Amino acid sequence: MLKSTLPCPLPDIREARIDPTLPVNERLRLFAAAIGDPHRFRVGDTEVEVLFDDSAPSLQACLTGMCRLLQ
Repeated sequence: MLKSTLPCPLPDIREARIDPTLPVNERLRLFAAAIGDPHRFRVGDTEVEVLFDDSAPSLQACLTGMCRLLQ
């Protein structure tokens, strides 16, 4: 588990309340405003830090490969 280096606690993603009837773009905007940094947040007591590997396949390549396997 990551140790928090921030002076205030990370936002808990479970506390973000977004109206599902809003358009997708508006929901994304509100979610981003509620969470702040999308790469560092909490889920309950668990801190999450999202990192990306530049040498890994892209998400598009992974999803394309998965779709091919399902055909």
